Amino acid sequence: MQIRTGAGENGTKRDERAAARAGGLQERRASADQVLTSREARALLKIGRTKLHELTQRQLIPAYRIGTGRTSSLRYLRSDLLGWLVRQKI
Repeated sequence: MQIRTGAGENGTKRDERAAARAGGLQERRASADQVLTSREARALLKIGRTKLHELTQRQLIPAYRIGTGRTSSLRYLRSDLLGWLVRQKI
């Protein structure tokens, strides 16, 4: 005669699925605040270099300057870009 415990095989699988869902949620939160280069930002928005530059210069898309002078570069937060994209809905 086999004695069953409360968890059993199904309980273990259920726990693993719950842990996987929680991990996925944390990954989505972390990726929302991901810092992107201009190349990655263009790929995310599926726009060209000129259009991204124009939107940045007009301050329609928030950008963050890394460094000073001629060697500085821009970075974008994924969450900022997705927020901007949602606001463009017609």
